[in-house]
Amino acid sequence: MSIMNSIAEKYRKNNKLFVFFILVIITLCFILIIQKYFGDYINWKSYDFYVQHVGGKSIKPHNDVILLLIDESSLQYAEGLGIGRWPWSRNIYPEILSYINMTNPPKAIFFDILFAESDRGEGNDEYFASEIANSGNIFHNVLFLNNEERDKPIPLPVDIKKNYLLSIDNPEKIKFERINPKEFLVPIPCLRSDITCNKVDHNLADALPIAKGLEVASFNPDSDGVYRRGRILFNYEKYFMPSMALSAIMAYTSEVKISILPNNIVKVGEYKIPLDENGKYLVNYHVKDRIPAYSMSAVMLSAYYLAKGEEEKIIIKPDEFKDKIVIIGCSAMAAHDQKNTPIHKTTPGPEIHANIISNILQQNEIIVEKQVHTYIIMMIVILLCIASVLFISSNILKLSILVILSSSYVVINIWLFHNYNYQSPLYLILGTGLISTAFPFLYLTMTEGAEKRKYSKILGNMIDPSIVKEALNDLDGLKKGGEKIITAFFSDIASFSTISEKLNSIDLAALLNEYLSAMTVILKNYGGTLDKYIGDAVVGIFGAPLDNPDNAILAAKASLEMSDKLILLREKWTRDNKYCPEAQQMQFRIGLNTGKAKVGFMGTENLASYTMMGDTVNLAARLEAAGKDYGVSILVSEMTNKLIEGEMFLRKLDAVRVKGKSEPVYIYELIGIIGQIPDNIIEAAKFYEDAFDMYKERRWDEAVQLFKKSLKVKGKHDKSVNILANRCLLYKKEPPPENWDGVFTRIHK
Repeated sequence: MSIMNSIAEKYRKNNKLFVFFILVIITLCFILIIQKYFGDYINWKSYDFYVQHVGGKSIKPHNDVILLLIDESSLQYAEGLGIGRWPWSRNIYPEILSYINMTNPPKAIFFDILFAESDRGEGNDEYFASEIANSGNIFHNVLFLNNEERDKPIPLPVDIKKNYLLSIDNPEKIKFERINPKEFLVPIPCLRSDITCNKVDHNLADALPIAKGLEVASFNPDSDGVYRRGRILFNYEKYFMPSMALSAIMAYTSEVKISILPNNIVKVGEYKIPLDENGKYLVNYHVKDRIPAYSMSAVMLSAYYLAKGEEEKIIIKPDEFKDKIVIIGCSAMAAHDQKNTPIHKTTPGPEIHANIISNILQQNEIIVEKQVHTYIIMMIVILLCIASVLFISSNILKLSILVILSSSYVVINIWLFHNYNYQSPLYLILGTGLISTAFPFLYLTMTEGAEKRKYSKILGNMIDPSIVKEALNDLDGLKKGGEKIITAFFSDIASFSTISEKLNSIDLAALLNEYLSAMTVILKNYGGTLDKYIGDAVVGIFGAPLDNPDNAILAAKASLEMSDKLILLREKWTRDNKYCPEAQQMQFRIGLNTGKAKVGFMGTENLASYTMMGDTVNLAARLEAAGKDYGVSILVSEMTNKLIEGEMFLRKLDAVRVKGKSEPVYIYELIGIIGQIPDNIIEAAKFYEDAFDMYKERRWDEAVQLFKKSLKVKGKHDKSVNILANRCLLYKKEPPPENWDGVFTRIHK
């Protein structure tokens, strides 16, 4: 059996290794397909989780970035002043700029408002342009448009080429993707000197700059409509213009040039701005403490109170804007500049630019895990998950390992993002783990499901159906088998050959079916496993495949119930005059022995049965056969006796050596349950055991007298008494040798 188990185990291991590599390949291909088509979306959702629920290492925004927002209260205030509805007339902005720049001006003021058309009020544009020129720190938007209907891009105005293009030390090192706009919108001509509102000439080469700078504020969402990344450099044909964020950093550092470093890094002074392969910057949004935002109405009121000399009512003092980067934009719904971001579905557009500027000033960039590292982690996850499911038999242990691995990965990556801004593709790896777990489980469900159905069918005929499912929980262990403490059960019909000669084949089959069915039901009811039928014999196992420490007592109770059932069957057959007189007087013998035995499925792949092997089994078979010699129905070994004597009444019969064994074994007759035995039977058993002790002491005459008393008290024939009494008389005439130990050696099975 050990050789067969070794071969089977080797086959199973090799087969599982093959399945393991196949599942790894299938899982890897499946995940790569998912990553190709859904990878970006999954990674975006990982980013959203980190930003929304974890937060990066620098939680507070940079102190020098301020938002000045035209909100709902600002619109209401403007209407109250008679300015009118949105968009406002340009004559309101000079007063606002004048107030902000009054004492200690900001380093830069950015309008996140596109003034692409002339104002409806006469002279308003000139008034606005004059204040812009006087301020010297105003930046305006340019909007690049990708008009597919145009064959060629509109040429940039000469004054823009002359005054507002970005100076790059090494533009040839730009490796990231460029955009290809064909049209643009710029601030109205009156925002550039020497150009009047009535005489527009975009090619006027000697136009002097009024605005400090022009920047591109275009910001496109990802394909799911969420704004997560912003472009830092914008090209128009061969020319480059900065984004609002880049312009802000250049103004903050007073740098006029930028340089391009390897790995798509834009350098401005001491600040480095890492970009992805698309030239975009991943925003590390401030969630808990958002960018400071003032209402434009507060500035307007403050300017009003200052003009009236009511300084105590000023809400925002001009000094609060000192050396800051101020972004003027809209948050009111009427302005239609709300963006769907991870922090809110209606985030004001200017706040996105402010977050990027704050990130760069704090060098608080998100470090995105390199793709090669992601692939390595994915491969490790795939290997670990599939191996855990395939090679670990316990489902609880499998799930525990997988839960620990996934939980550890989540905790570690949350810690890394919170402390180091390190972003791994959390959902992609967790999804990889889920798929890597699902595929082998699916395989096991399909293969083990078929195997379980096969073994369930086999076990269904062998054990009670209620415990089949429990037995199949460890299918590998069940198939592999092993050594267990069991009680082996053997039963046989006495003189069955005589009965079979009296009946035709039909009646004999009917008799056996009725008898075996009744005995098998009892066997299963007490947790026994039907090993096999050998003609009229029933072979059973108590304590396997499911361990049961009470297997000996269960086997004893089953044996007694079988004895009672046989009495009822005999009465029924006699009453119905069935079969033959010999069948109506049928007797059986049972042998029970408890000990270690090898148990498991044995046979071919298609035809196997659960069985037992070993000395424990052989002794039980010998005891069943010995029952004939002693004239008892149920004979048990001393090992079984020790386990059941507290509940069962037994009679010590003899000490024997069975054929093929040198060690003696005490054998016992199982009579019944303690408390249910007639007094005369108890007394007869006591006389018998006392007689047996004298027999072992060679006190032959005293032993014979006690055997006779036992027979008399019992009041009926007792073959075991006759055997031992006759043996005493024999030994009296021919004494055994001096070294005789009181053990009788059986020379037949």
